[in-house]
Amino acid sequence: MESLAVKWRPHSWDQVVGQESAVKILKQQIKTKSYKNAYIFSGASGSGKTTCARIFAEEINNHVGAPIEIDAASNNGVDNVRQISDNANARALDSEYKIYIIDEAHSLSNQAWNAFLKTIEETPKYTIFIFCTTDSQKIPDTIKNRCMRFNFTRIPAYQIKSRLEYVCQQEGYENYQDACDYISRICKGEMRNALSLLETCADYSTNFAIDNVVQAIGNYSYDTYFNLVNNIIDGNIDKCIDIISAIYSDGNDLGYFINSFLDFVLDITKYIICKDIQVTKFPLTLEEQLKFATNINDASKYYLYIVDKLLELKNMIKNDTDIKSTIEVMIIQMCRLI
Repeated sequence: MESLAVKWRPHSWDQVVGQESAVKILKQQIKTKSYKNAYIFSGASGSGKTTCARIFAEEINNHVGAPIEIDAASNNGVDNVRQISDNANARALDSEYKIYIIDEAHSLSNQAWNAFLKTIEETPKYTIFIFCTTDSQKIPDTIKNRCMRFNFTRIPAYQIKSRLEYVCQQEGYENYQDACDYISRICKGEMRNALSLLETCADYSTNFAIDNVVQAIGNYSYDTYFNLVNNIIDGNIDKCIDIISAIYSDGNDLGYFINSFLDFVLDITKYIICKDIQVTKFPLTLEEQLKFATNINDASKYYLYIVDKLLELKNMIKNDTDIKSTIEVMIIQMCRLI
């Protein structure tokens, strides 16, 4: 069974999300048949580089034939490149252009790039190379200067959210609005990552209530985070210790919990400073709980204090053999504003 990322991968320009500038230029080149012989598509993982390369190749050849896709991570030597260069000189048999999509292009060795240089300089008229990479700095300048370059940006959360809602609707999932909002904020602007997280949630339950989503992804519930931070604010040491003990007794990784709790508190701090839930990863439905947790004197100053203590704690437990005790000591200090 194919994954959601594969099933809902765009097959036309209209389905591509978040890369308007690159798409506009590439569509214009198709319209005017003003193709270049070498391109570099660079940007974050899951931003649509290979997808756009495939669509571009299909459009160039009027959906006849197929591009030649090569994983540079597995074919990164001089001999591999020489073979590609030799084959590039022959005309395609099933289409007008022979188009190579070189994925993970940054994996090519310096010697391999040197072997590529002459081919890029004197590319046969009906051959096109599209190099896709997440790290364009590793591509030599001698190659970059001979290619047309496109920077694929991280996709805005609101566009990812819209696409996820469409997928959920098509797949028949339930209660997905908050889930799509949440996933769109934690996927780092990567559509493939967002769809992968969505699929993980669907495997857990097709009812995408936010608690199910948080459980499926492996985070702790917002109730746990809010419960802990509110008890720290109120100075309830015994209740804070009980929360940490319960997490430990359930066999959870306390180091991971502290990292997640730090991220949670940092988001609250951003909410206080910016007065806008949109700058955080919180689902919109949690704003009332946010208002309650931040309804204290000098809220920004206090939460910055907690952030500093959690950063200190994070460094302390890296090589600690008794993480639980160290966390409890720091939680007590937070409760007492030490």
